[in-house]
Amino acid sequence: MMRTVSNRVLPLAARYGSVLLAAFLVYYVIREPLNDAVGNISFLGKGALYTTAPGDNQYGIPVVVGETAKDKEPSAVGPAGAAQGIRNKNLQKPMDDDTVYVKKYKPEPAPFSPIEDHFAWITYGDALPPIPENNLPPNPHVDEITPLLIGFTRNWPLLLQCVSSYIAAGWPAEDIFVVENTGTFQANRERELELQNPFFLNHTALGILGVQVMATPTLLSFAQLQNFYLHTALERDWRHFWWSHMDVMVLSDEEVKRNDRDHDWDHDPYATLYERCVGLLRYLDGPDMPPWATHFFEYDQLALVSRDAYLDVGAWDTHIPYYASDCDMYLRLHWAGYWQPQSEAGLIFDVADVLDDLAALFRVPGAHAAFRGDPLFDPAIAASISDGGADAEDEESERARAHREAEIKRELDMRPWVDKAGESFAHLAAVARRMQAVKLAADQGGRRTEWQARQRGGQADPFYRDPDGFAAGLGILVDAGRRVFADKWGHRGCDLLALGVEGKDAWRLERDWDLAEGPGEVGGNWGRDWMTGSSG
Repeated sequence: MMRTVSNRVLPLAARYGSVLLAAFLVYYVIREPLNDAVGNISFLGKGALYTTAPGDNQYGIPVVVGETAKDKEPSAVGPAGAAQGIRNKNLQKPMDDDTVYVKKYKPEPAPFSPIEDHFAWITYGDALPPIPENNLPPNPHVDEITPLLIGFTRNWPLLLQCVSSYIAAGWPAEDIFVVENTGTFQANRERELELQNPFFLNHTALGILGVQVMATPTLLSFAQLQNFYLHTALERDWRHFWWSHMDVMVLSDEEVKRNDRDHDWDHDPYATLYERCVGLLRYLDGPDMPPWATHFFEYDQLALVSRDAYLDVGAWDTHIPYYASDCDMYLRLHWAGYWQPQSEAGLIFDVADVLDDLAALFRVPGAHAAFRGDPLFDPAIAASISDGGADAEDEESERARAHREAEIKRELDMRPWVDKAGESFAHLAAVARRMQAVKLAADQGGRRTEWQARQRGGQADPFYRDPDGFAAGLGILVDAGRRVFADKWGHRGCDLLALGVEGKDAWRLERDWDLAEGPGEVGGNWGRDWMTGSSG
């Protein structure tokens, strides 16, 4: 009998032994982690079978209840929470890879000298310096509304120079609006930013100058800022307005008789930059003039805008936030039949440096027109902006050296006179031209916007942004805008008139380049002028 039973049991044990072993492993080894995973999963039911109850989520779906690690009380979690719970448990397990993440920092940026006080007159006083008598604004005010908008984001000294130069050139201070576009909300108005912060703006100093300040609701791109100007013009019922870049310095042309042959010498031997701008507005609004949109002064370093013309063509395309947005806007105005002439109203200089003492613009005695990095006093800088550069022949270098020494002597001989009577127009213009030459040389060396990041303080201030990181972000947006422009018009560059492109072609043209050459912002004719198609 025992033998018979043994013969039956042994085959069964051999057949089911592996199954029993697997069941043992599942019950005692795999059960616990499997229960943890399943216990944290939400099962979705059919909506018709469930109603909202204490155990349901906001959509009326029953949730399987698990336990929190903290208090062991029931807590409802969704699939994402279940997955996170599993990941957290896995994190507690020993890692096979013992690699430790090490942060690698970029090299420290090159230091810049701290920003200094460039206008001690208003720092220690409470009034504007006297405006040169021949540049005083018309009194009473002209009949026209003449607002001038100047946007600001970074570099307070450069803005202060720009605003001061317009006032000294005769623009009524009360007609100048500084548009604070820093994205720091009320921080500047509440004096919460220090001078070395790139976004610092001195509301008190601007109040002493007599100009008005308005702020954007948040940090805007260039195209958005232009649309903000149009919005402001609508709200304030301005049919026309002027706007200016902040990195310019202007002078009323006291030698206009020699520089402008079209000027009416018989009736007006001298007119300030402001008076000439008003005269051009009256001319453009004449009864026999074609519809116009923009009047350029040194391109759009200073520009007069006809508000309704811009609105008629859809305003600025904010998908093109920075560079190429001007090409897109002015081309669309051109295709819509609007006239956009250009002429002179005074001297406008594209600069990146600031006079040591801005009182020189007002011809205050003792205030000299000088700036740090003046090539006249630095042979290395002079060589960088000359045509020959450091490789010029010895004879040419000797000639340039002799010329510079003569200029230096003339500068030194002039200083006693400036101490007594203040600066002259001719010397201010000569210094401004040297400032412009330095910026042009920086542009050719890929450092055109270096002036925007010269302030590197304010780390403890509200809304602090790393200057290099801010510049890097803008660079990405610049490239993105050019890519949008290239895809919108099928061409990499602003020279669309030469190609026969029309306004109706927006977003309808195939690319005229192979994407294997690169995306829209790479290559092409980005250096070409939209008006002439020539290299700008």
